[in-house]
Amino acid sequence: MEKSDANSKGFYLSIIFNVPAPQRFNVLTVLALWIWTWILRFFSLNNLDISQVLLTRVPHDIRPGYTLTQLHRSARNFAFKITRIIIPFHFITVFFFEYKNVTEGPLKNVVFVVYFLPLIQSMIITWFILKDCHIIRYCVKRCLLIEPSPRSLRNTYILLSDTLTSFAKPLIDFTLFSSLIFREPFTHFDLFVALFPVLIRLLQCLREYRLLHDTTLLFNALKYSCNLPILFCTWQSRVYEDSIDSEKLRHIQRWFMLLNSSYTFFWDVRMDWLLDSLSSLRSKSKSAVTFKRRIYHAAIIIDFVLRFWWSWTHLFQNLKFGTTNTDYLFFQGEMQYLEVIRRGLWVIFKLEAEYYIKFTSK
Repeated sequence: MEKSDANSKGFYLSIIFNVPAPQRFNVLTVLALWIWTWILRFFSLNNLDISQVLLTRVPHDIRPGYTLTQLHRSARNFAFKITRIIIPFHFITVFFFEYKNVTEGPLKNVVFVVYFLPLIQSMIITWFILKDCHIIRYCVKRCLLIEPSPRSLRNTYILLSDTLTSFAKPLIDFTLFSSLIFREPFTHFDLFVALFPVLIRLLQCLREYRLLHDTTLLFNALKYSCNLPILFCTWQSRVYEDSIDSEKLRHIQRWFMLLNSSYTFFWDVRMDWLLDSLSSLRSKSKSAVTFKRRIYHAAIIIDFVLRFWWSWTHLFQNLKFGTTNTDYLFFQGEMQYLEVIRRGLWVIFKLEAEYYIKFTSK
């Protein structure tokens, strides 16, 4: 009897805390909405009106753009609305996943529901975002036709596109699992979906270079192209999964990941955040920073730790002799949560740098 009670408690706890891989995409999307709300609140508390560097209405709309207060209120209300919709779906999804896992030979209808629920939620979230956020709908329609002028519109494009790249791994899990609705998973289609956000940013950089002839944009395009060999190695390791070359491919992939993490970390700090010195931060101007200096230093450290989180996991696993090799330190999917949090951190200092460009550097 006690054993049965313990199993029941474990079952209900897993319903509360366990997030299945395909459902993680929806949870991370809701998390991103709340992080964006917190970012706007953070700027409001620091008297930094980033509504001046973001286009909040579609071009040619004669109405004035949202103020920071209006933007924060709108984002908070939208996050509340999506959360209220997704929470019931989430618990139902987790319940059915647990039921499928503990039941031998589950009913076909249950399996179909398990595969279909995360897809329904993602469609609901996407529909509400495109319906309620006109500027996002505008940018999505023209994502490959990025407009470098005005700069506030470009910033909106960049924030959306770069945020999408942070969802590459959740998209792989989501697509791979959702394809089971059709009984057999689409072979390697998930990698194509993960490649899509990278290609968007890569093509945006090339288009901007064609318009502006700024060589910095080519180096930015090179940064995104560093993801291509990583995905290629993933594809090859699947094809030759049982081959002796599989471990060699993973080793090569880790070197590409190291290159990518190093390049992107440098670009975050030096190019996106415009920080050229650890001591003076922005050496060209004494009034070049708007936050306390320790906040910038903490952000650099956090960005470094999270950019290389995969390497800390790999190093730790190598120290655990005789244990099962996993891709996490604390819980499954932790890297995906940390990447969304890191992206939120990046957004703060990217917008702060844009504010510096527009006002302080004049």
